[in-house]
Amino acid sequence: MAEVRETQVAKDAEGDVLDRRTVIERPHRDGGFGWGLLLGVVLVAIAVLAFAYGQGSFRTADREADKTTRTGQVELNQTADNTRQAANNAADRNNNNRTSQQ
Repeated sequence: MAEVRETQVAKDAEGDVLDRRTVIERPHRDGGFGWGLLLGVVLVAIAVLAFAYGQGSFRTADREADKTTRTGQVELNQTADNTRQAANNAADRNNNNRTSQQ
């Protein structure tokens, strides 16, 4: 509500009122508790959503990393088996060549 601060009256020599001027100062209204509360609720909601999204992304990345690790282990085992088999075959051929040459 408006608040009257000062009333100025201009009078002539006989005392008649010529002009009356009222200075009204409106109270200053801060954003106060309402805007602060609203801003706080919005920030908390954004933080919760960001955390939930981040956790989902980390789970997906974790699953993909596990899958890649398993695939890499299988390929490494196959490569080791192929290398072992190739070494055995080479050793067998070498022994067969020595036996046939004697």
